[in-house]
Amino acid sequence: MSIRAFSTTALRSRAGYSTVEPVHHLVKIKKNALKPALSELLKSSDDITAIKFKPTEIDQDRVQEYYDNTLKSDLMLHFYEHDANTVYGNKLRSWGNDSPYKMYRQLKKPVKTLKQTPDVHPITNKSVPEITSIVVQAYNKDALEESWLNISTKLQLAQITNVRPKQLYSRTNILPWKTRVGKQCGAMVELTGRDMHQFMSTLSELVLPRIRTFRGIYNSTGDKQGNITFGLGPEDVKLFPEIEQFQDLYPNLSGMNITFKTSANTDDQARTLVSSFGFPFCNRTKA
Repeated sequence: MSIRAFSTTALRSRAGYSTVEPVHHLVKIKKNALKPALSELLKSSDDITAIKFKPTEIDQDRVQEYYDNTLKSDLMLHFYEHDANTVYGNKLRSWGNDSPYKMYRQLKKPVKTLKQTPDVHPITNKSVPEITSIVVQAYNKDALEESWLNISTKLQLAQITNVRPKQLYSRTNILPWKTRVGKQCGAMVELTGRDMHQFMSTLSELVLPRIRTFRGIYNSTGDKQGNITFGLGPEDVKLFPEIEQFQDLYPNLSGMNITFKTSANTDDQARTLVSSFGFPFCNRTKA
């Protein structure tokens, strides 16, 4: 009695795929031996005559050109100090080595301050202050009770900045404010490059000049590390051209906090830098 085996003829005649990995990437291509019709494949993707070229922004960034051609040299002349030395900030202090009980203690707090202060380096041609990014943050307290209002806040930032916002969540539980950990409470956008410059132009040329109660950014504003922050109310946000023409679509606007992140060493340098882009400052202090 013979045992019947399965036939393998159909499997052998069926078209399959090779289990051997391709080695075409190991073969060196002789570019000189290519046909003239294939020479277009060797061009870089940023070449306009290349096949892989994709058109992007073609208009000039006038804010960046203004900084590179005019403002950068003026700031260098204004901040430069001959034979300037690095001014070291207040750092954590040691307890000393006169006792073995002081070896593993935590370091003392800085002198006359609760936090450490950064070092102030002299300005050179390689460290001229510039605006690195702008952070726009919107907080909507009504969204803590009605979650659908948070969608309006995100759409508001996306319409104004042309950048997809990042969702913010509450980190603490505060009973009077009705906040809970993990609850949606606003959105944030960090702008860089062309989007940042477009937002700066709209803010300084179209929005701030139309605010009647705006006298300037407070001179006391700053975190002592070169960052400047000020706020706009819901009535001020309506003056953005992206919102002004479509106010019926945004019935629940919320205010915004705008932070200029700069590479300046001090707040005075940051205020000089920001004011050179058309943002005024006033001598009033916060109430």
